[in-house]
Order: sequence, then structure tokens, then C-alpha cells
Amino acid sequence: MPKQLCLFALFFLFTRALFGQSAVVSEPVFIRTDYGYELIGRLRDRVLIFRDRYDDFIVQAFDPQLKLSWTKELDDLDHRGTRILGVVPGRNDFSIIYQTRRRGHTVLRVHKYDPGANLIDSMEVKDYGERIFNTPNLEIAQSDDRNCIVIYNVAERDRIEATCIFLDKMIAPWDHIAIVEDLSDVFESRNPEITVSNSGLFFWITERNNRKAKLEKHELEIIKFDGTGVHVNTTPLGNYLTVDLKFAFDHYNHQLVGAGLWTEKARERSNGVFYLRLSPGRDSAAALRYEAFDEKFLSVLRQKDVSDESRGVVDARLQEILLRQDGGVILVAERYREVQRGASAGRGFFRDGMRMIVDYYYDDVFVLAIKPNGNVQWKSALHKKQYSQDDDGIFSSYFLMRTPDRMRFFFNDEIKYENTCSEYVLSASGEFDRNSLLNTLNQSLRLRFRDALQMNANECLVPSEYRGRLKLVLLRF
Repeated sequence: MPKQLCLFALFFLFTRALFGQSAVVSEPVFIRTDYGYELIGRLRDRVLIFRDRYDDFIVQAFDPQLKLSWTKELDDLDHRGTRILGVVPGRNDFSIIYQTRRRGHTVLRVHKYDPGANLIDSMEVKDYGERIFNTPNLEIAQSDDRNCIVIYNVAERDRIEATCIFLDKMIAPWDHIAIVEDLSDVFESRNPEITVSNSGLFFWITERNNRKAKLEKHELEIIKFDGTGVHVNTTPLGNYLTVDLKFAFDHYNHQLVGAGLWTEKARERSNGVFYLRLSPGRDSAAALRYEAFDEKFLSVLRQKDVSDESRGVVDARLQEILLRQDGGVILVAERYREVQRGASAGRGFFRDGMRMIVDYYYDDVFVLAIKPNGNVQWKSALHKKQYSQDDDGIFSSYFLMRTPDRMRFFFNDEIKYENTCSEYVLSASGEFDRNSLLNTLNQSLRLRFRDALQMNANECLVPSEYRGRLKLVLLRF
């Protein structure tokens, strides 16, 4: 059979498995020696990716059939002492936010490029000066529209240094420092929740007194940064132990909305969900409600009857919350655990000298719709089981593709070289179907669904890493 006909037959089998859906697969790109890469997305008629190759930075473009069109080195970026904080796509351009070293100083800069990766604008945002003992440790947060960027420095435990950038106008409207209490040694402390609004509000949210002995003082400290300065408020959380919590800014209702998991006893077992909604600057929540998981839902999720002693969901982690126009949320959680094996586990077994083996388990996903008053409207349990070893779980978990009337959860059925992939299609009323998505047999594909990029309502771009080579898979629906 001619080579062209063989390729056509393989592609036909690959797309036929999608049951009316289609897929385009790019040529492989060798990335074994790369430091990292990032999907930029489609600008004009080209799909762009950014690659950090240690000794240089490049952008590569793929045509609508995902054939490599061109490669361009970004020679305006000096690789020495440069750390990329983020690559942010816009409508007709993309921006690279990075920190670099200049005469002993740490400097924050932004470069903006057109779809051909030509530099069209640049800005020095801030010079942090020469800080010998507290070298800036910069992190990035983005708004929903990806135009407002906040860079915050977490090098010092007792203060937050945050800078806001609007990429469309290339301006930095505010730069503030807030003094905070050092919670690094407190038993119940968790990483703060961070939220950025499209208008430039930055929220740093810390939970306090999340312990049985201090539940009467259980509260949130909310530090708001804006153009007028820094503002601090506290909000009581009630007499419940929380396991996990996430926030999002509701632009439609101009409110801060949060949801999470709570427990009765052990933090390893979640017993229900909670919801809160508050206006920025207020010291009390407009709505706060805790609701327990019912026995029917737990039986469906765990696929067995539950007793009073085992009531709850073990190893649950809140992955994301999605806003509804009425002020409610969709809560998405996943059962996840990580197990280290080695001398500390009593086995005395190591790899590569002193590196312990790490097992990753990503299991069932459960989704709950919560009304603006905090009542749970519906619950759905999406079953899966994923296990991998020593890979940071990069091929596990799921990707959520959102449209106005449904949610699609894409995931690998198993974590291995030849694998089947599936999807759950979840309606706005909580009903769902599980479909076979594709089969990677003889395709040299290992899909990283959790790092996929939604292009529009009908397309998503999924990176695949297989034996040191990167392929892009464009799924159309």
C-alpha cells in the first residue's frame, strides 16, 4: 500500500473513532531537551506554541492542518537570568511576562508580539532593586478575560507585594504592599486563595482558626488590592472544619463567590459542601450555607452502601468552581491521593540512589450545582480510575470544555502508552452520558488532557508527549 494511502487509512480510523467528531494531529516536535512549552492558541489562521529551550526562546506556528509553518527565535529576550512568568494570548497578539537580572537587580518586564511573533511593544513594569537576602519570588495571576495580570512577590512571609498590569493598554495602574501575619507555622494554614477581576481588583484570601478548638473564631481574612490602596476585611465562616476552598469573582453580580468542602472530623474525609457569597468590602457574607452529602449520592459515588462510620468522601480535592449567571456555582471536585514509597514507608526500596517512588491516583469526579442561596440543586458522580507512577500525574485528571448548554470532561481511561480516551457530557440539569472519545493504538500519542486549551465552543487543543516528542491534537465537535 502506498505511504500516502497508509497515512490516510490511519487518519480515517482515528477520526472514525470520534463518532462524528474529528481530530487533526500535528507533526512531532522534539522536546526532550526543552525546559518547557506553553500553548498560545490560534492567532489569525495559525496555531502558536512557545518553547523555552534553555539556550533560547522560540515560537512555532502550525497551519490549519497543523503542519509546521515557521519557527522564529525571540532574540529580544536575553536567556541569561531570565525566568518566564507567563505567556498570555490576546485577540490579535500575545504577551510574555518575565523577570530578568540586570546589574544585580530583579526587573519585571512585558513584551507584546503580533501573530507573526514580531515585537510590537514592550514595557519595564518594575525594578525590585538589589535584594541580596530576599530575592524576589514572583508569581502570576490572571483575570477571566486574560487582560488584567497581577504579579505578586511571595519572597517574604509577612508581606505581599503586588503589581497590576493591563496588557491591552500596557500600563501598570497600581503597585501596593500589604503587611500580613506569618502563618507558615500554623497547623491549619493552607495556601491563600487568589482571585483577579477584569477591572483590576486583586483578592488575597486566607482562612484562620480552622481547628476544632477555635471554631468560634473561624473566619476568612480578605485583603483587597485596587487603585485606591489595600483594604482588609474579615468574614465569619461558622462552626465547621473546611477541607478545601476556592473563590471566583462574579462580574455579572459584582460579588466574590466561594465554595468548598467541609468535614465533621478528619480532613481526609469530606462530609459535604458549602457556599458563600459576599460583596467586596463587607465584613459578613450575603449568603453562607453548609450542606451534607446525602446517603444516596455517597452510595452512587462510592458504588456501594455506606454506613454511619464511613459516611463521606475520602481524598476529595476541589478542582474548580464555575460561575452561573444567577449567582450560583458549579463545583467540580476529584478524588486524588499521592503515595510515596521508599525507606520512610518501611520498604527500603529506592530508585536512582535516594529518590523515592511516587504513586498517583486520580479517581472519580463529582459535580454539584449550587443555587445563589446555597442550596444544592443537583449532584452527579462521574466514575474513572487512573493510576500512574513517577510522572507528576501529568497524563491523569481531566480537561473540562465548557459551552453555554453543557460541560465535557475529557480524560484518559488508563495511563499507559496505548490507551483509550473517554468523555462525560454533562447537561445543565446534571444528566450525563459517557462516550468513547478516541483510541491511541499505533498513534504514538499520550494526551495531557489537564493541560489542554479550549479554542472556542467547538474546538480544543490537546498536547501529546510521547517518548520526547510533542504533538498537538486539535479536537473538533
